[in-house]
Amino acid sequence: MRFLTLAISLVISSFSQADWALQQPSSVHFLTNKNTHIAEIHRFKAFTAEVKDSGFAQINIDLSSVDTRIGIRDERMNEHLFEVSRFASARFEAEIPATVLAQVSAGQSSRFQLSGKVSLHGEQAQAQCEVLISPNKDKTITVSSITPMIIDAQSFNLVAGINKLQQIAGLKSITHTVPVTFSLTFKAN
Repeated sequence: MRFLTLAISLVISSFSQADWALQQPSSVHFLTNKNTHIAEIHRFKAFTAEVKDSGFAQINIDLSSVDTRIGIRDERMNEHLFEVSRFASARFEAEIPATVLAQVSAGQSSRFQLSGKVSLHGEQAQAQCEVLISPNKDKTITVSSITPMIIDAQSFNLVAGINKLQQIAGLKSITHTVPVTFSLTFKAN
């Protein structure tokens, strides 16, 4: 038992020697549904992320970088939904367990339930998704969502903005829950 504890400590300390910084390619996408049956995939072009040697992980998204592939829709989302003049970014913070970091450091992929806090539009709420953390041959790691993180507009005071977008675009409906997916690659500093 002492040997196992010592081995885990050594593996964790080898992973813990550095913080991990975001690398490319990395991506953050979200899906919207309108008029009941029309789904569209969007992304954010500008975001930062890091994983501290302690296991603290954080993603900061520049909301003005929303990319729906339709310029006027991006402008309307920034003005009426995100209100980027008041709320410029969204943030997700979580802790990655030491046991998971140890597995990745040992060259093994690790699948687990990532739970944390989302800060968006002046509000905070808990969110979770299942992720896979995989070591890569180039000494980077990739954290990818296996299941989407579901963001509920009601929790973040975004319903009025959605209703405004629906009215402007003349749509019958826009859903109030949005699945978010991501694939983030990190390299030790």
